[in-house]
Amino acid sequence: MPLLNFLKKNKRKCVRNSRTFPPELIRLIVLNLKNDKKSLHSCLLVSRDWCKETVDLLWRQPFHFLYTCNKTNPSGFSRFKNSKKCHCSNEKRQYQVTNLLMTYLSIKHDKEFVEKGIIKAKSERITFNYFEFLFVLELHELYCAIKDWNKWNKSNSKFRKDNYSLTFESIMRYFITNTPKLKILSFDTKFKTNKKIDNDHNYFSNRDNYILDSLIKESKIPEIIHFFDNLTELVLAISGCGIFSSFSQICRNIQKLIIRIDSPFYGVVRVESYQLASLIRSQHNLVHFELFGTPEMGINKTLESLKESQHNSLKTLILNNSRIDYNATILSYLKYLQNLQELRFNNCICKRNIYFSIKKYKNDIFDDRKNYEEGLWLPNLKYLKVGYIDEKEEEFNELSFIISSILIRCSPLIFK
Repeated sequence: MPLLNFLKKNKRKCVRNSRTFPPELIRLIVLNLKNDKKSLHSCLLVSRDWCKETVDLLWRQPFHFLYTCNKTNPSGFSRFKNSKKCHCSNEKRQYQVTNLLMTYLSIKHDKEFVEKGIIKAKSERITFNYFEFLFVLELHELYCAIKDWNKWNKSNSKFRKDNYSLTFESIMRYFITNTPKLKILSFDTKFKTNKKIDNDHNYFSNRDNYILDSLIKESKIPEIIHFFDNLTELVLAISGCGIFSSFSQICRNIQKLIIRIDSPFYGVVRVESYQLASLIRSQHNLVHFELFGTPEMGINKTLESLKESQHNSLKTLILNNSRIDYNATILSYLKYLQNLQELRFNNCICKRNIYFSIKKYKNDIFDDRKNYEEGLWLPNLKYLKVGYIDEKEEEFNELSFIISSILIRCSPLIFK
């Protein structure tokens, strides 16, 4: 950031000199502005090199800026949980969405959209093939963009006569089949864009089921399933039987997998856990795995699949808000994940009465007759975080200390 402050203080001189900056330096500056839409648009006007680097970043995840305001963009479900909501007017956002979608639809001139009159058979030349820059497709962002398009179409007098609506299925298919560099597909149920419906669980349930059904349907179309094989990161913050099974048959190269299983029904958790295990086993080189809100039965099945198929490749394992009653079982699976470099237990849940019960009766990790550290050695571990909470969401420091002590003794961290 010191470089950016320097540029601001010496604006006129730096704008002139910045045109000769090497691409590597321009890239660093642009990356520092990755969440600042206004500044990024200013960078477009500096020079050809600045434009090239900025376009690459702006269009990497093009719908992202429509529904957020200068927010951070970490991977996983926290991506939308703590972000600042967009305070732009509905009219402004809908207008921007319409321009953005029209730009994409005009690139390929798909026959379906031409016949419906949504785009003209011949239109103005597009400066870039923006599909070449698209790297991340968040399905909730896309869904909301299509919804805003249709609202603008109906309310704006310019479009009222034709009034053609876009469907989520057709647009999703259009984007998937025309994006050669698409690497990240995200379906995050925590993404919210409207204050009035933030607490309307029925709305989100119906919307999520619709997106889920559409995604499953598309994943079974023979003409497009090969596009899914290019994905290297998959975020599925959903609870719906079928999606894990579908993706296990068409995705083979996922390196980063972020999943949520939080159904209150044992039968659903059981089925989804088995399907998730199948998805894990079908990957050639899974490096990062992150799990949210899963009961212990689901965790055990997941760790078993990681042990059997990804023990050589897995470097990061993160459990978030997962319910763990018996930690000895978890430790027994960790023995086989020798290449782990990062291990996190974030707000994992254990009931206090269970903890004191197993401690009193020498069960689980408190059984003196068993050495739970035997065979447990994580030679490549560089980062460890252990944080447990109880059923009241209060910090469970006693259990966190015990688990972290065991893992530190069984890794090079003890020597640091």
